[in-house]
Order: sequence, then structure tokens, then C-alpha cells
Amino acid sequence: MHQPPPHAQRLTSLDDLTRLMAQVAVLRRTAVAALLAGRPLPTEVTAHLAHSLEELRKAAGRDHIAELTRGDDVSLRLDLAEEIRQLENDGVYLEDGREALVKRLGKHRSGLRDAIRRGLKTIAGETVKALVCDCDALFRAPDQRVRTAVQPAWNAVAACRFAMARSRKPLLWSEAPLTGPGIVDRAVVPPQTFAYAGSLGRQWQDAEGNQGQAPLSPEKTALLDAINERLASLMADPAWLAFTYVGAGLQFRRGETSITRQDHANSIDEDASLALLEHVHDVIDAVDPERQHFRVDDDGHDITVTPTAAKRDLWNDFSPAEGLRHLDAALGLNLAHGPHLVCCAGPQGVALLAAMAEWSTDLRAILVTDRDDLATRATAICPRTTVVRHPDTVAAILSAAAP
Repeated sequence: MHQPPPHAQRLTSLDDLTRLMAQVAVLRRTAVAALLAGRPLPTEVTAHLAHSLEELRKAAGRDHIAELTRGDDVSLRLDLAEEIRQLENDGVYLEDGREALVKRLGKHRSGLRDAIRRGLKTIAGETVKALVCDCDALFRAPDQRVRTAVQPAWNAVAACRFAMARSRKPLLWSEAPLTGPGIVDRAVVPPQTFAYAGSLGRQWQDAEGNQGQAPLSPEKTALLDAINERLASLMADPAWLAFTYVGAGLQFRRGETSITRQDHANSIDEDASLALLEHVHDVIDAVDPERQHFRVDDDGHDITVTPTAAKRDLWNDFSPAEGLRHLDAALGLNLAHGPHLVCCAGPQGVALLAAMAEWSTDLRAILVTDRDDLATRATAICPRTTVVRHPDTVAAILSAAAP
């Protein structure tokens, strides 16, 4: 006999949130695997997802803002609107099906059905060779924190059905690492459906689960490991732990380390944000005082630490273009021969689209952005580009285009 879900309890800590979203990922994987295999959906899955939704609602209240703690020293106000909304979407989809979900999405996404029609026109008919889906375009909403951006079940079903029916080389792409946490932890597509490309292509996992990564020189590897060890120790301190829950958090990418010091909601006190920046510079100075091996970039939101180029490194730039060159050989993508479909988001997505265009002009694209300048640049690179405002619309287009 199946166990009923426990009564919803008040979610009060950052650890509670991490635990809950990890459980949601497991439940969604179970649901997606069952739906794609044509098996009945286990009743306990929908019950436990509903329980998770109720936990988030109780913690966040009507304004979707939850005050969460870590011990006695850390308190952070987090917007959980997107996590709640996607659990609601999953509930509608799993209980009532795709049409009911599209109707619900249309109430929240103005012009959704028109966007679906435009998207279908862009990708009409043909099978694509490479399907490159940036996770930020497929299932992470703009400005949503990475740590809790778990792919919704309905989204994964839509992506998989399109990938299996209308693409030969489907690939999930991200600037985030593969694991630790990374895209493998947050995606819920079943094994043997998608390959993964983390760290802008410097890490990969093929559809069979085999992993590989780009080499760095032993000197750069040792120095970056020393910096990462110090940064991990720094960010584990209660004074700085909250930063791992905003924006992209702390990411040890292959060949680059990134730390968010402020998100677009200004969740972090500005003095604390500037203090973290100063501490990161102190860490780099301790390992590389002359700054011969690393550079530190700061855009006001994210701090990135990147090795400077060396002749014996195979990587000269942390960019989509470099990543695609590696992935084409490692995964046999055959990028020189289209047609390909790219689902991408924001400035980094336009860079990915430009890098794909260097391989083949036989491209179609769906770009997530609300910026006219990025839309103009994307359509100049790839005339067959549909511009939308939210990843939900991308998934809805793929769903409508799948059998």
C-alpha cells in the first residue's frame, strides 16, 4: 500500500529548501520516465508533488517571499514565485493534460498562442540534426536562482518528445558546471535522451552517461584548485553562506569560477556584497599576488575568476565558440551540416547563436529575451529566429511541434 504524503510543515531554513527541491527533482524524474514510457503515473508522485507545493506556499505566503534561516547567523528573504508556479503547472499537466496546461500558461503569458504559432512556423516540418537547448532558455526563468531551478516535469516531457521525434543530436547546454550542483542535478530528462554540455562546453556527458572535460595545463589546474578550495571554505562561513542561494550562487566551472554577490532583486545588503568582492580579491592575491595567472571580472552581480591564456592550454577563451569546437569532436555533433535548432537566452544565448552560425548558417532559433537589442542581433545572425519572453513559451513551442 502506498504511503500518503505527510502533512505540510512550515519550511523555515535554507537547508529545508534545498532538501525539498532535491525531492522535487526525484519526483519529477519518476513522473517524466513514466509518461514517456507510456506507463501509469504512480499516484504517490502527484501526491508528494502536491505536498511539496503546499510546503512552499506555507513558507512564502501571498507575496511568495519566504524568510529562511541557516542556524542563528544567516537569514535571507527569497522569492519562491517561480518554484511555486512550476509546481502548479506540473499539477495541472499531470492531472488534466497538455491542453489544460496551455490554457493555464496562456492566462499568465500574454500572447502565448501567437508565440507558439510563430515558433511553429520557424521550426516547421523538418527534423533537425543538432538540438542545442540552453537550460536558461528551456527551464530556468530570467533571474531565477540556479540552486532551486529544477526542470518542471511538463517541460521535460515536451523537450524529450521533440528531441526523440525531430532531432538527431539533442544537447542540454549551460555555463553552469555539470554537477556540484549543476545541470545534471537540475534537469529531469531520462537517461539516453539528451547529452549535456556544462561550463560552456568544457565539460560534457554523452547520452550514455560517459563524461569528459577539456584539459587545462597542470599549473593552471593546481592554481585554480587552490583558489577553489579557499573560496569553498570562505563561502561555507555563515557570514557568506547566503550568497550561495542567490543568482548563480557559487559555481566551480571547468576553467572558471563564478560567485554571485548580488541578484536582480537586490536580496543582499550592498555593504555585504562589496565586502564579499574584497574577500574574493584577497583569496586571489594569496594564491596569485602578481595576477600573472588569473583575472577577476565583476559586473556588479557576478564575480568571475578565470585563468589567463597560456600556449600549452587548449582553451584560449571561456566562450561558446571554444566549447562548440570541443563538443563537435567529443560528441560527434557534425555541426558543419545543418539544419540545427538553438534554444537560447539573453546575451550569452546570442553568443551561442553566433558561435553556431560559424559552423552552419542552416539554423533556426528560439531566443528568450525582453531586450530589443538582443532580438535585433539574434535575427541578424539567424533570420529564422522567434523571440519570446519566458522559457515556458519555448517548452510550449517544442510541445506543440512534437508528435
